[in-house]
Amino acid sequence: MEVDTNVSESDVGGVRAGNKAPFTVEAFPDTTFNGVVTQVRQAPQTVQNVVTYDVVATVANSQLLLKPGMTATVRVITAERDHVLRVPDQALRYVPGGLSSSSAQGAGPQPQLWVLRDGRPYRVAITTGLDDDTYTEIVSGDLREGDSVIVSERTGAKGKSTAAGPAMRLP
Repeated sequence: MEVDTNVSESDVGGVRAGNKAPFTVEAFPDTTFNGVVTQVRQAPQTVQNVVTYDVVATVANSQLLLKPGMTATVRVITAERDHVLRVPDQALRYVPGGLSSSSAQGAGPQPQLWVLRDGRPYRVAITTGLDDDTYTEIVSGDLREGDSVIVSERTGAKGKSTAAGPAMRLP
């Protein structure tokens, strides 16, 4: 069975034959089918000024669950790493209350996080890796498994920022 999916021009550069392409269909929302990219077609399609490319994924259909014409939601995996330290993308956008984003950046545009250490926010310069639009891999920096990464602040009863939190503990 083949699944045709449209990939935006900004993402198609990373798609290659052989990439994993897991997908779901509306008829079986709790079942993930494991497709593999077999073609990245060269002819673009433009609809309302949005350019996409047809990507074909092939999947075994031995149980005959998949039918022609079903709507599929496909993810193409272009890179993956196991056993990495990752943080929610929201943590990369956090700036402590009272600091402007420019003064919080410190020496330059290097990515950074804020962690809670000894009850106070502490800035950590980091190097990032893969990003899936939800989590970002941390390749290097003074960040350890179990650190409480700050993603937002609580506000007190009068609208003033209180201690940083809630924080997310790394797995």
